[in-house]
Amino acid sequence: MAVIEIGGVRELVESAVTAISVLGGAMAYLSGFHAAQAMAEGCTPEAVSRRLNEGIGLGFVVGSPLAIAALIIEAWF
Repeated sequence: MAVIEIGGVRELVESAVTAISVLGGAMAYLSGFHAAQAMAEGCTPEAVSRRLNEGIGLGFVVGSPLAIAALIIEAWF
């Protein structure tokens, strides 16, 4: 039977939480940024909604490699 160290599981969970936080932060920042730009331009609510969704998608694309890097760094140290 395999032995599971509690410290190792805790570090793995902390690494996963860090990676998810980085990804969520990138998505939140870019969606808000794109929505603010649309609001400043005086776009219609539908256009603001579309720009917000585009920002979420861009945040996922940009944040995914950063989240993976954060996961590797956090798990390494």
